[in-house]
Amino acid sequence: PKCRAVGCSAKMATQMLVGEGAKLDVHGCETVDMASSFGKALLEFSFIVMAAVTVLLGINASKSKAVGKVLFPATFVTGVASISYFSMASGGGWVIAPDCRQLFIARYMDWVITTPLILICLGIVAGVNKWDIMALCLSDVLMIATGAFGSLTVGNVKWVWWFFGMCWFMHIIFALGKSWAEAAKAKGGDAGSVYGRVAGLTVIVWFCYPIIWVFAEGFGNFSVTFEVLIYCILDLISKAVFGLILMSGAGSVGYEAI
Repeated sequence: PKCRAVGCSAKMATQMLVGEGAKLDVHGCETVDMASSFGKALLEFSFIVMAAVTVLLGINASKSKAVGKVLFPATFVTGVASISYFSMASGGGWVIAPDCRQLFIARYMDWVITTPLILICLGIVAGVNKWDIMALCLSDVLMIATGAFGSLTVGNVKWVWWFFGMCWFMHIIFALGKSWAEAAKAKGGDAGSVYGRVAGLTVIVWFCYPIIWVFAEGFGNFSVTFEVLIYCILDLISKAVFGLILMSGAGSVGYEAI
């Protein structure tokens, strides 16, 4: 039987991405929920903002060695994000998930790199030791990995992956809100104030991600376009705004070596 228009378009788009001779597997989907032109415009806008903030952070990071210790990781956060958004905006970086939705796998590749970098920035500001930072970064990588596995899965096992991810997530939130906050306060100066702003922003925004995941990659209640809209907003706040706050506090905080 002939596939419907959206399903055929998905096959053609996928074929353009993986090559003419590749075998395609669209999981028997007659239709695929894909981002609209508005969704693509949002991806393009996010790429432009991320790229602009990357340049701005990079210029300020090079002003001094002390400032560069924290702003260079923040620069790579938005730099990697800009590459990811360019990939998605230009028609790449996605697969057809088993639940017949367009899944931007580039988003998870972005997160698995940028979220540990965000934690490194927070660790430097708070003045915690490198082993504490490494432990939290490992939890973060596991959290992102389980989210990706869950998005590529259907049935009850999807929620097992989500539960595993939330376990790692709560470890991160607890550390940021307690032990790292105490370390920043003990560091003295303006470190506690700057850490409070960026860590508070991170905790609030990161709490939104698993909620959106439940209704997007989880139940599929949100359209892919609406999913793109929400994730773009969250990414811009958690990365671009995060970096700008760090940049504004760089002059007053002594970013000491870990």
